[in-house]
Amino acid sequence: MTDTKRRQGQRGATPKDICPKCGKEYLKTAGGRDGRGWKRIGQYCPNPACDYMIKDLVELNDLEEGAKKGTDKEEEIKQLTAEFVKTHEQLNKLAEQINELEKGSEKYD
Repeated sequence: MTDTKRRQGQRGATPKDICPKCGKEYLKTAGGRDGRGWKRIGQYCPNPACDYMIKDLVELNDLEEGAKKGTDKEEEIKQLTAEFVKTHEQLNKLAEQINELEKGSEKYD
């Protein structure tokens, strides 16, 4: 993977990774907010002259799948709304027919 540098006072802890491209800086964690929580996205080199970055593909794929599920839900909501409108229009037509029939039956009473 990358070279590691053991820090003073850490006996059994995992050492931090050093940037394999420039070799000068420790890699920093990149993250973003997901709702109320914080998710790790990857690691990057803080050196302005270096553009090294590692992305966590597993978490990115999970976020993409969540986005796809969100669009699927949006499409389903649109379809259900269209069905609702059609059914509502049919009910209105039936109600008008019932009212006409009731008015016609009142004439014969």
